[in-house]
Amino acid sequence: MNDKIKKIADQSLQNQPISRDDALFLMRIDGDEVYDVFYWANQIRLKYFGHHVKACSIISAKQGRCTEDCSFCSQSSRYHTGIEEFPLIDTNRILDVAKCAEQAGSNSIGIVTSGYSINKSDDLDKICRAIKAVVADSCIHPHGSFGILTKEMALSLVQCGLKRLNHNLETSERFFPNICSTHTFRDRVNTICVAKEVGLEICSGAIFGVGEAVEDRIDLAFTLKNLDVDVVPLNFLYPVSGTPLESSIPLPPMEALKIISVFRFILPDKEIKIAGGREKNLRDLQSWMFYAGANSTMIGNYLTTTGRKIEDDLEMIKDLHLELQTS
Repeated sequence: MNDKIKKIADQSLQNQPISRDDALFLMRIDGDEVYDVFYWANQIRLKYFGHHVKACSIISAKQGRCTEDCSFCSQSSRYHTGIEEFPLIDTNRILDVAKCAEQAGSNSIGIVTSGYSINKSDDLDKICRAIKAVVADSCIHPHGSFGILTKEMALSLVQCGLKRLNHNLETSERFFPNICSTHTFRDRVNTICVAKEVGLEICSGAIFGVGEAVEDRIDLAFTLKNLDVDVVPLNFLYPVSGTPLESSIPLPPMEALKIISVFRFILPDKEIKIAGGREKNLRDLQSWMFYAGANSTMIGNYLTTTGRKIEDDLEMIKDLHLELQTS
């Protein structure tokens, strides 16, 4: 076993920060020693979370016609992807999906709307009514992803019962202009800061396989650490026809697993959630995401792509002798 990997792992096991150089060393490991990285990432996960894992679900509550040009996203109005487009759905539909997600074992339901922000005041009112309904009529935690927010918007969401905001940074500040030109990395950071200020928990992470360098992955992880976010969702590109990244080749499974592990070293006590693209990037190694350090995953369908059968994911968790935490 590689002594240097163990030494770095010992720091994470004591919740001591590792250096950027050490993180880069881990990310560049290849060959058989990558299994040492997985082993220690799993030990770190066990130290902070034991055998408990979480599952969440999402609902696309408003889809398509987005003004932004994120190069990986099928919902941009600038690309011809053929996805179904629809305005904000009604409260009853959101509540029905939330109840189904709760019955399936999810501990949270993420209400996701397309677009730069919540552009209409009546949309904000509808979203707040839906959140209130989920709080009143189910035990699942309502989370949401609504684009760039002002403090006033964030406060309204808190007051109606929203617990956590998802707002991904996607990649490093250096690489961000390569995947989006219609808003900035700072815009996203500011929304996170506003949300934290009004008391929202923060779910913020990344998408990998969009052309970023190893250094970009590491820099993003340290940015998320410095922002002290609560949950870090890791997405892997699912190339969609019609987007600028349609010809991208998915990451090899071992590379995706290594990313998960290094994020666990950098963020030892944070919930690391594996979300979009895991089926296409991890392929037959999906169960390895937990051994690589993840302690959470998204189940069911994604926004515009189909996920694995929920019963298959629940069986996988059971087969691994992991315990699904629903509260």
